[in-house]
Amino acid sequence: MRKTTFLILSTILVLITGCVETDSYSPVGQVEGYKPVYISKDKAYVTGVETTRLFSEPGKMFMYQTYIYVTDLGNGVHIIDNSNPANPVKVAFISIPGVVDAAVKNGIMYADNFADLVAFDVSDVSNITFKKRVKGIYPLTSQFYPEFSTGYFECVDTTKGYVLRWEKTILNNPKCYR
Repeated sequence: MRKTTFLILSTILVLITGCVETDSYSPVGQVEGYKPVYISKDKAYVTGVETTRLFSEPGKMFMYQTYIYVTDLGNGVHIIDNSNPANPVKVAFISIPGVVDAAVKNGIMYADNFADLVAFDVSDVSNITFKKRVKGIYPLTSQFYPEFSTGYFECVDTTKGYVLRWEKTILNNPKCYR
């Protein structure tokens, strides 16, 4: 019982103190931190199949059949033909803004696209097709702070669009801290 109570109270404390933005803050001067890079809301949900491109920020990697799928955080998913492991070849890139995670089952690739879940038929990688979008299943609250870091960051301005990624930079008197 004590353990359960402690866990519940600890969780509540973490949630309450997760991110601080106050009107009465003390200027901290120039500090290293993160600033959001935005994508407009009208471009955030535009997906499509493109020719191959260079990796920007590789993330999760997994194999399906003879293909390697590599998420490019915030940008999309690279598909690499690994039928000859001595000579892997990039064959396609699926542009999915805001993507963090992807998976393939029965020839269908599922990926997050900000608040939505998108599905592409990848059973024939030379003819990838969009299948479906399920809107609004992921909360956008995680966009309000960089999940991978603690410290100072520029507060998110939702009027500028969605946060595509966070860039490390020097900030002047940031109001947000995590």
